[in-house]
Amino acid sequence: MTTCLAISHGQIAQAFLEAAKQITGECDDLYSLDSDCDTPKTLYDKITHLIESENLKDGLFILVSLRGGSCWNAAAKVAKEYEKVELISGLNLSIVLAFITKREHFGFKELAEVLLKDGVRGISRLKLS
Repeated sequence: MTTCLAISHGQIAQAFLEAAKQITGECDDLYSLDSDCDTPKTLYDKITHLIESENLKDGLFILVSLRGGSCWNAAAKVAKEYEKVELISGLNLSIVLAFITKREHFGFKELAEVLLKDGVRGISRLKLS
């Protein structure tokens, strides 16, 4: 089954996964990392260890909070080295819920586009007149 790894500074990634599980119920194949004390090299090593130890042959989506930060940079290096790894920035609850509820309905590459669209769709502004 396709797996999701959320990475952020602080406990943000873990909080999004826990919130999603409260909404959808228990869900396997969700992991989180915080990068507070990690160098990009250490973070890279943790990601590759997860990929190799869990035998993630169906693919891994790495969701990070910010493009260009240390989480993104470490994950981008991994995505370039592993065929079935997709990296998406803009971690939010909508994208995590989309992953949980739609991963069984789409192929790996299709799911990447769905997650991107659903993550953006979750951002809106209430405009009062």
